[in-house]
Amino acid sequence: MPAHPLYDVIAVGCGPSNLSLAALATEVPGLRIAVLERDTAMRWHPGLMLPGAKLQVSPWKDLVSLASPTNPHSFLNYLVSSGRIHRFLVSSRSAVSRKEFEQYYAWAADRVGSVRFGQGVQAVERVPEGFSVHTADTTWRARNLVLGVGRRPYVPAQVRPFLGPGVFHAHDFLRAPRRTGGARVLVVGGGQSAAEIVHHLLSAPGALPGELVWATGRTGLPPLDDSPFSNDWFTPGAVDHFHRAGPKVRARLLEALTYASDGVSEGLLADIYRRLYELDYLEDTAFAHAVLPGCRLDQLNRAEHGYEALLSGMGPGDERIAAVDTVVLATGYDSGAPEFLAPLLEELPLHDDGTFRTRADFRLDTATAAAEPGAPVGTGGVWVQNAARHSHGVADPNLSLSAWRSAVILNSLTGRRTFRTEGFDTTFAFDPAAGPAPALRHHTPPALEEGTFLP
Repeated sequence: MPAHPLYDVIAVGCGPSNLSLAALATEVPGLRIAVLERDTAMRWHPGLMLPGAKLQVSPWKDLVSLASPTNPHSFLNYLVSSGRIHRFLVSSRSAVSRKEFEQYYAWAADRVGSVRFGQGVQAVERVPEGFSVHTADTTWRARNLVLGVGRRPYVPAQVRPFLGPGVFHAHDFLRAPRRTGGARVLVVGGGQSAAEIVHHLLSAPGALPGELVWATGRTGLPPLDDSPFSNDWFTPGAVDHFHRAGPKVRARLLEALTYASDGVSEGLLADIYRRLYELDYLEDTAFAHAVLPGCRLDQLNRAEHGYEALLSGMGPGDERIAAVDTVVLATGYDSGAPEFLAPLLEELPLHDDGTFRTRADFRLDTATAAAEPGAPVGTGGVWVQNAARHSHGVADPNLSLSAWRSAVILNSLTGRRTFRTEGFDTTFAFDPAAGPAPALRHHTPPALEEGTFLP
């Protein structure tokens, strides 16, 4: 297989995280970077690119703006370059569609010049100059790696034997024709993906099931907590605070902040509720539905026609069987080392659950060497993107801090402070080293003269 020149860094996977890295890397003189993506074009969760799906974050939390607002790969520059800026502003939408952000990502991927499509990584091995990265038809060489392959769809063990055309993860919903019109459909999950799929089933032409069962293990369908104080947890200071906390504190924070990251957009919940009302009372349609809070899928079996799903509620004896034709598993994602890292697993620092042990700068504790004279970077470092929720908090898998995280990685990788990554204000007093806030200092009011009153 032909070998490529030695790159300073190879980024594996071209999702928003490594695309952000590539865009910011255009500001680092002399840095040789290649981003390897197995797909043949820039696609962002194509199996879930449902019509009308919206971003849950501000569009200004794009690839670069929160780290380098003058970088030419910003969403604002995309709007201007594509000639749509004025119509975008006049449209006054409350949220940007994911489809438009996918178009923006494709535009940026074409401009940065370092993305190589059709390069699925099969294996990575350590060599004296750093790493050899093997794809189907070539070998790439790099001093360092940044892993950004994303998290894997999670499928409960009891359901895995039935995966196929009738039982599939939500991640694959649009990847093949799905029979839902007039069918008996079970949707499992209570997050944004589950809600978007339910909305699609209720609203898209020809998609309406004859029967719909929506089972969520949550006690209801709580909305995304998008309040200002919750959003303070999506800041660099909050990430630093979380990383410095102990494991028990981190676990409590992740649980407490669940709906700041995994809730459903409130407008989408309102649309679903309104649509169910219309179907129940205003339209002459053969349709039945059951929304089951606090209910999980315990067992799935094949039936003469379709499947039988055993659904268990919160109390003893609270069980029911649903006869269905199609099962959509909106059961989220999990983290773990990708298969192509198998040759390195013995040296990679992993927790017992398979997640990476990650430093504050998103680097793994691997064998590294300092930069040689004249070289812009050291050798042998491995950094991770979107794989450190357990150590960096709820913001890690979110788009909110993609640009900041990429800036942290580039500063760490080059040993230079190209981007500002610290010292940003937050309302919460996360940093005890900064000293007590004025409101916490001891204060003695001045003595009042007799007969005066406090204002």
